[in-house]
Amino acid sequence: MPELMEKFRSPQDKDYRFAIRHSASHLMAQAVLRLFPNSKLTVGPATDEGFFYDIDMSGKTITPEDLSKIEEMMKKIVKENFPVKCLEMDRAAAKDFVKKQGQTYKLELIDSIPANEAVTFYSQGEFTDLCEGPHVKSTGELKHVKLLSFSGAYWKGDQANAQLQRIYGTAFETKELLDAHLKMLDEAKKRDHRELGKKLDLFSFHEWSPGIPFFHANGTEVFNQMADYIRELYRTYDYHEVQTPLMFDERLYETSGHIETFKENMFVLKDDDERSLYLKPMNCPGHCLFYQHRLWSYKELPMRIAEFSKLHRNERSGALHGMMRVRAMSQDDAHIFCREDQVEAETEKFLDFLAQVYKAFGFKSYEVKLALRPEKRLGSDEIWDKAEQILEKFLKKRDMPYELVSGEGAIYGPKYEFHVRDAIGRSWQLATLQLDYVMPERFGLEYVGEDSKRHRPVMLHRAIFGSLERFFGVYLEHCEGYYPTWLAPTQVYLVPIRENHAAFAAEVTAQLKAKGIRVINDSENSNMGGRVRKATNLRVPYIAVIGDREMESKSLAIKTSKNLDLGTHQVSDFISKIICEIEARSPESMLRPS
Repeated sequence: MPELMEKFRSPQDKDYRFAIRHSASHLMAQAVLRLFPNSKLTVGPATDEGFFYDIDMSGKTITPEDLSKIEEMMKKIVKENFPVKCLEMDRAAAKDFVKKQGQTYKLELIDSIPANEAVTFYSQGEFTDLCEGPHVKSTGELKHVKLLSFSGAYWKGDQANAQLQRIYGTAFETKELLDAHLKMLDEAKKRDHRELGKKLDLFSFHEWSPGIPFFHANGTEVFNQMADYIRELYRTYDYHEVQTPLMFDERLYETSGHIETFKENMFVLKDDDERSLYLKPMNCPGHCLFYQHRLWSYKELPMRIAEFSKLHRNERSGALHGMMRVRAMSQDDAHIFCREDQVEAETEKFLDFLAQVYKAFGFKSYEVKLALRPEKRLGSDEIWDKAEQILEKFLKKRDMPYELVSGEGAIYGPKYEFHVRDAIGRSWQLATLQLDYVMPERFGLEYVGEDSKRHRPVMLHRAIFGSLERFFGVYLEHCEGYYPTWLAPTQVYLVPIRENHAAFAAEVTAQLKAKGIRVINDSENSNMGGRVRKATNLRVPYIAVIGDREMESKSLAIKTSKNLDLGTHQVSDFISKIICEIEARSPESMLRPS
């Protein structure tokens, strides 16, 4: 096998970390084959957080003890410091080579490589694996690697295929960077939204409705507050909320192009006439039908149509993950039908809308990515060229830093993706804005222009939360369940110390409820400390203790669920301040120690 010119990375290279992680996946696979020689390798990519490898271990299930053994073997291979070589083969030789290795999955992978691309292998010691690279120059560079976890997976994500073992790990350039990342992972484990959902009685799942959450009363309150906030801003930004059907004839999705590009993710039913009816996975085709119900004038544009109705997507069971990936979701979804000369102004308004919402949730900044045309798409290259150029021009004009991302656009147009960093530094993609010339064309949408002729509108697809369920999960982990007062399921938790304080507590409860404040009056005849701990565990923003002194002075002794003592406040003053805090949708408390 001829050795290629070096396709490796050094510490000064921008993608050195990616190469480290790619090489670490090979290091792990080599260790697995030393320990379990009959294993068959599938794919082992580097990721933004580390790497993984999916391995067919002939029915064996990985254990924590196995993970430790694999990691020890990886350390041994690092000490052996094998040089890494990149080799190229023709396809016939490559197939013969992997057959002799017994690596049958690699045959399918070789067949999937485009005819105009080289078939390359990377070799270190006794180990050689099909890979396009890049890699580091020797195994000795991989000193800061850690295996993290394992799970089941299926070849190509299909449950009909073989069960695989997926082993996850991460790798960094230095010990300090690795340690900081592991510390962040420990913090993320404490913030796991699935565990917080149980602890705070927010939501649950049941095996009889896989991937679809039950929102409990607490979670429903949070969900409704999120939706109500957006609805309030819809009035400010002149959106019209509509409701469209949950099921449509397949002809709708044939027209939109989703049968061609998205069918495997859609749930289909049959009616008594044997027609195929699809549960809607997105709102945009239905909104196009709404737009068609009459002819609009240029004076009526832009037309901003918003909807919160449930969407259903047939996500693979292995991809389901709490609130982050579900099969039924609501989106703060809206579509703006406008003239081409209005696109820039509508984009500006969207960015202002976005900034206002994220400020209320305490996200101080966000990163912008411009996702360009995917391989599977609708519309001509000329339309895509135009749409991409327009979105990039707007970012430059606003002087916003951005990153171009190839192949990640929607099927009908390029899009802005907005990525926020949470409290522990993780990046989450939330809001999107998509520019679409394709769907108005496919649906034959028109408006009457100033010249009395018919013209084609442009369509903007936009969401700020995106999926409310996913945003719910992301934000729960971000705030660790310590919701700001405006969003908290319970905003005030009253703890009268003794029975003779109960009447005053009931009076305060009535005053709070009259102002629309969500309150629990815990007048149980039990230990005061236990009741305060209950409120603390529920992470209620304000815990108000009532004793003799408070009853006499018509005041409340206020503390937070983070054990911050805010001192004593007059009831009327306390109510005024938290109403102000709620109305301002402040992400932080407006109360200060007295």
